[in-house]
Amino acid sequence: MSAAVTFASAPVLAQEHGLDLSAGKPPPTGTGMLVTGSIMTGVGAVNLLTSPLCKTSMVPRDTQDVCLGTSLVIGGALTAVGVPLLLVGISRHNNYVEWKRQHRALAALTDVSIAPTRGGAALTWNASF
Repeated sequence: MSAAVTFASAPVLAQEHGLDLSAGKPPPTGTGMLVTGSIMTGVGAVNLLTSPLCKTSMVPRDTQDVCLGTSLVIGGALTAVGVPLLLVGISRHNNYVEWKRQHRALAALTDVSIAPTRGGAALTWNASF
């Protein structure tokens, strides 16, 4: 169940509320992009760094070229996608931190999270006064 109460000095159209960030709606945190970009970049870098192992005696001679090519293509693709995700995620996170600094009262309301407990989970709210 959820409830919302809005106080406004003038009538506001519901469609206009989502467009104005100064009205208090927080920008994206960038956490999803940071996590995805970190994972993709890490896996891609490990794939690229271990690709020379394909040319050792650990891999049969007839599959060494396929192994090297596959490692380079997959590692390069993951890294090429992961790095931009990281950069955009960092930018979004910086915008969120700046918004949080400028809107301390509203930011305190967004510090709600879920914490694991012995019997399940608990809803927590973090605030400082």
